Amino acid sequence: MQAHASPLLRIPVEILERIGLEVALLHPLGPPVDLIALLCTCNYVHHTLSFHRSKDLYAKIFRAMFDVDAPRRRFGRSVLHSRFLASQLKTYCITLQRIRRGDIFALDVEDVLRTAFIILTENDGKNRAQLEWANTYDFVSKFVRHRLWQDTVNGWPRDTPLHSLALWVMWSMTDGNILAHETQDDRNDLITLVLPYVVMAFKVCLFYLSFRDFLMPYKEWDHSDLVSLRTAHGEYPIFPARGESIVQVNHFGRVIRFCTPPITAAAKLIYFSRRETIPLGIPPMLPVDRPAALAQGITWGQTQADIIEVNSHAGAQFVPASHWDWKSTLTPEQRLIEEDGTWRRDLLAPSAAWDNDWERFTTCWDPWANVELKGTVYTFGSMDGLWQGRLLIPDQTGYLALVSDPNYPEHFGETSPFMSTWPFFMRLKEHHCISPQEPVPPGGSDDDPLDDGIRNAWFPTVDLVQHGRHTVLTYRREDEIHRTEHETYEEGQPNSHNEDACLTCQSRRERGEQPTSSIEDGAPLRHSDYENEFAEAGLGRPSFSDDEEDTYDTTCIGIRDIIFTGETDLNHGMAWGRFTFLGRVRPWDGLIAFVRLPTDPNQRGRSRWVFRGYLHYGKVLVGSWRGMTMDVASIPWEGPFVASKRA
Repeated sequence: MQAHASPLLRIPVEILERIGLEVALLHPLGPPVDLIALLCTCNYVHHTLSFHRSKDLYAKIFRAMFDVDAPRRRFGRSVLHSRFLASQLKTYCITLQRIRRGDIFALDVEDVLRTAFIILTENDGKNRAQLEWANTYDFVSKFVRHRLWQDTVNGWPRDTPLHSLALWVMWSMTDGNILAHETQDDRNDLITLVLPYVVMAFKVCLFYLSFRDFLMPYKEWDHSDLVSLRTAHGEYPIFPARGESIVQVNHFGRVIRFCTPPITAAAKLIYFSRRETIPLGIPPMLPVDRPAALAQGITWGQTQADIIEVNSHAGAQFVPASHWDWKSTLTPEQRLIEEDGTWRRDLLAPSAAWDNDWERFTTCWDPWANVELKGTVYTFGSMDGLWQGRLLIPDQTGYLALVSDPNYPEHFGETSPFMSTWPFFMRLKEHHCISPQEPVPPGGSDDDPLDDGIRNAWFPTVDLVQHGRHTVLTYRREDEIHRTEHETYEEGQPNSHNEDACLTCQSRRERGEQPTSSIEDGAPLRHSDYENEFAEAGLGRPSFSDDEEDTYDTTCIGIRDIIFTGETDLNHGMAWGRFTFLGRVRPWDGLIAFVRLPTDPNQRGRSRWVFRGYLHYGKVLVGSWRGMTMDVASIPWEGPFVASKRA
C-alpha cells in the first residue's frame, strides 16, 4: 500500500517560514528554542527551515529579538542583508546562553563579555532586555567578586582587557533598581574591589593615548621614542601597548578592530554611583540658604540649600534607559521628526548616545595609523551648559608615597591614604574655529617635542577676549602675534560658514565635487552632516558609499577646532569656590582637557588643576584631575572625577 504524503509537504515555503517565525517568537526573550520542536517535525521541515537554507527566516527572527538601528547607522544598510543578520543571531544567542549558564571561568569568557558589551552599545531596548533575561548583571557581579583580583601582581589587581570588559558590562547594566537592591555591605565590598583602578592614576592606563599629546596621528615618532619615567609600578605616562587590547571581531559581516576601552572610567562610575547613594550631611548650624547667609554677613561657605542641591543631582549618571519599542516613547514632536526620514530618527534612538564611544572602540587603536572612514568622536555642542559632579581628593602625601612602593599596602582604602570628596560645578560655553580661521597650535615646551601643552589644556600662552558671540585668542608664535577667532555655539543656530571662504569647500570644488548646501536654522543634523570637516581635524569621516544601497550626503559647516570657556556660577562659587575654565577637544579620540584656575589666586586650598576625560554615551564626563608640576612627565598629585550636565 502506498504511503500518503504528509500535508506539510503541500505548504508553500513562504507560509512555512511564517509559521517558523511565529513559533520562534512565542517567547521573544532568549534564544528561539521553541523553533527546535518545529524543526524536528520531519526531514522536509528541517531541511526547508534549516539555518543554511532559510537566512531570511533567521534574519527576521534577529530583527524581532535584537535592535538593528545602531549597526545600520554605523555601517550602512548593507548590514541588514539576511546572511549578516542570521549570522549575528547565532553569535548573540550563543552569548546569551553562555552568560545564562553562569560559568565565569570559561575559557572564552573574554569573548562573551566583549560581545555583551557590544550588544549594550547597540541597545535601543531589545538588546538590554535579552541581556537581562540572561542574568547578565549577576554574571558580571560574580566575575568581579571572584576573578577581578585573580592572579594579582605585587598584591594589585591587573589592568587587562578582560577586567575592563567586566567592569564596563557591569556599569552598563547598572540602574536605580540594581542600586536599590544592594546592601551597604555589598557596596562597600564592590568599592574595595574597584578602588585601585579609581585611585592609582600612575599605575593604570587612563586614556587611549597619553594625555600629553594633541596632534595625531604620530608622523615623526616611533613607539620607542615615547619615553616614560620608570617607577616602582612601571612606566609613566602610560602609553598603551600596541595591539595588546585590540581584537578582530566579525561583526555583521565585517571584520572590525575593537579596542577595549580603558578600565578606569567604568571603575570610577561604579565607585561614584555607590558613594552618591549616601547624601552629604547637612549641619543644622549652617544658614538655610544664601539670602539668610548674607543677612548674617556670611559671604563664603555652604548653606543648607547648597548641600541639598548637591545631593539632588548625581554626577555618575546611568546609561540612558530604553524601551523594547523605543519609538512608542517618542513625543508627538519627535514622531514628526522620526517620520520625516531615517537620518533624523537615528538621532533620537537611545543607541545614538554611544556613537562617539563606538568610534573610539573601533578606530582609536593605533596613534600611528590614519584610519579611513573614521566617524565622529565628539558631537559638537555636547559640553555647552551647566555641569555638576564630584571630585575624589586623596591626601597628597599619602598618595605620592604609594609611587615608591610596588606592593599593595596592607591598609589601602578610602582612609589610607585619606580621601575626601568635594562637589564640582562649572558652566561652560563651547566655541568653534570656523574655516578659513586657523586653529590655535598646541603649546608646550620647546625642549620636549612630545609636550603639547597639557598643563594649559593643550594651549600655548593665550589672551582671550570675548565680544558677544565671538571669542578672539591671541598668542605668540615664532616672534609673531597671531589671532584666531572662534564662534560661540548656540543650539539650533547656524554658524557663519561661507562656502566661498571655507578651505574645505574650496578643496571639494577643486576635486570636482558638488557644492554643499546651507543648513536651515534649527534643522536637525545627522552625524555625517559634519563628518568631512571633522575629518580634516581628525574628528570625522569623509563621505563614502558602502555599496549601491549606502550613500552619505555631507554638508560642510567648517568647524576646525573646538574649545571651551567657562566659570562657576556666583552661587556655586560662593559655596564651593570660584573658578574659571579653559578647555579643548583632542581630535584623535575626543579626549577633553581643561584647566581650572581659581578666580582669586589667594584662595587657600585652591590651585591650578588640569582635568582630562572622555564624555561617555553623550551624558557623563569621566576622568582625572592632576595638580600642577614643573615637568609634564613627572608624577603629580592626582584624583578622579565624574560630572554630568544639568537639565
